[in-house]
Amino acid sequence: LTSLHSLEPQQLESAMRVSKCVLALSAAAPLAIPVTAAIKAMTLRELMEVTQDAVHGKIVARDSIRLDHPWEGALYTQLTVEGESIRTGEKGTFKVIFHGSHDKDDWYGISSMPTLQDSRTGGEGVLFFGEHPLLPGHNLVYNFAGLYRVEMGFGEPVVVGKGEGMAFPENTKLTDVVTDIRATHAELSALPKTPGLSK
Repeated sequence: LTSLHSLEPQQLESAMRVSKCVLALSAAAPLAIPVTAAIKAMTLRELMEVTQDAVHGKIVARDSIRLDHPWEGALYTQLTVEGESIRTGEKGTFKVIFHGSHDKDDWYGISSMPTLQDSRTGGEGVLFFGEHPLLPGHNLVYNFAGLYRVEMGFGEPVVVGKGEGMAFPENTKLTDVVTDIRATHAELSALPKTPGLSK
């Protein structure tokens, strides 16, 4: 086994970067609720039961920030989205975060995070997010299942599906997605309030 002390500076830097990436992949487990909730198959209703809002809008900024969960200085991506809450009708600027980063200088990719294409600046999307008890004041997109890209198709906006087991497995008209989200929100709002249930 080669000691790190015996490596040249360039080799050492490369080894440290690799170690950092491996750590990032193995570190997803401490997030517990976000990771396991999004990896398993979930219907739209199930996704909305574990999130508090769904916003349609344009991503106008993307930044790397550090927070103290699951450890001090953990790296997150913060997206600034200009749009409208599909659940409440509120219009404005929304800030959401997800664990991990696509910035090449961060060297901190996590397999469960939204893709670079889905989270790119200038892109349009539908984002599902919620509060996490250990990340107060932040809206967390749990992982790739919480961010759907919107593209133009046949002259109208289409939500790009994510395959079997996801809330929207196939490409779906944005108007239909909005209708489904609002109908599901109405159903959930009519239920007796219980701990952990979305508003």
